[in-house]
Amino acid sequence: MASKAAARVRKKEVVKVIHSALLRTNIKAQMASAAPPLGPQLGQRGINVANFCKEFNKETGHIKPGVPLPTRIHVKPDRSYELEICTPTSSWLLKQAAGIRRGKQNTDEIAGMLSVKHIYEIALVKQKDKALVGVPLQDICRNLVKQCFTLGIQVQNEDLDPEVLAKFLDERRETVAAQLQALADKKAAKMLRTA
Repeated sequence: MASKAAARVRKKEVVKVIHSALLRTNIKAQMASAAPPLGPQLGQRGINVANFCKEFNKETGHIKPGVPLPTRIHVKPDRSYELEICTPTSSWLLKQAAGIRRGKQNTDEIAGMLSVKHIYEIALVKQKDKALVGVPLQDICRNLVKQCFTLGIQVQNEDLDPEVLAKFLDERRETVAAQLQALADKKAAKMLRTA
């Protein structure tokens, strides 16, 4: 009788998840906090979240708040870590240079315009990343042009005419506002159907 009771009480084996030593994530400059998703990711690896956030925010103090920074955290067995902060993401830099907040929504839509000079300047910034050391500048530029195509940013060989660009950006703002309104209407209609 006692052996049956002991069999029922037997605890289930706990499966321990082993995380990799490298954590890749995007953290906004000067805005690291213990809130999800960053806090739980660091806590699972045994890193003191408060100290990490304090150090990260101090390291990114010279960067405009809110800029998304690709970050690599190498966790050591003794729970210490090495922090590698890269330059802002390529898509963020391209959108900032083009003066847009979001990329294309339709396949034939033009979301913004850039000149080859813009691409070159962004490539110079991205060349400083540890992952891109030794990569020819021409290859970085090609990758940026491909990403422009994905975002719907048109790349021109000649300089941009300020008047044409201003007119385009005004039209683009109206288009984006209409897209966002249509999305909000669709969301509202869906909420009414479920209620």
